[in-house]
Amino acid sequence: MAEGLPPLTELEAINEILATGSDSPISTLEDNVVIDASLAKNTLRATSVEVQTRGWNFNSDEGLKIAPDQEGFIRLPRNTLKVDTTGESANLNCIQRGTRLYNKTDFTFTFEGPVTVNIVYGLSFDELPSSARLYITIKAARKYQDRYFGDDAMHSYTKQDEEAARSALMDEEIDSVGPNMLKDSQFMQRLTGRS
Repeated sequence: MAEGLPPLTELEAINEILATGSDSPISTLEDNVVIDASLAKNTLRATSVEVQTRGWNFNSDEGLKIAPDQEGFIRLPRNTLKVDTTGESANLNCIQRGTRLYNKTDFTFTFEGPVTVNIVYGLSFDELPSSARLYITIKAARKYQDRYFGDDAMHSYTKQDEEAARSALMDEEIDSVGPNMLKDSQFMQRLTGRS
């Protein structure tokens, strides 16, 4: 089996961000002695959370039924970024509070039965598809330069680079979801009586 070219790693992404400021690369993710490396790592993480919170096919589950535990709590995974009730639970006004689901209508954390939700997860950098890694890296590099250098002329990546990377991610999203204009649009769902 051929080795091939592996996707961008978190360490490589951090070094790419550091390179935009002409900073020295680091050799390990535990290298927190270098302040610039720590800032680059934090910028990458924050940007990853920002991008992933939108919810993509690669980091979300739809129609997931979660049953309450013995105390009646619906516990969400620690990496939950966003949650919304759906399906037979769509009439419940629930939100995420910490790692539990909270019923705003009844002012309670306890539930008597399972709740169906759409959930968005925050994945580690190495769990992301290559197109998401590249987009997050470029977006983070631009933020890093804006925050710590502030000179638009120094940007290693342009807004066009960021948009091209976002476009590649959107293309991959469309390919993986396979949307159908005739059955997936809100207009067609209302027209055919589905909600």
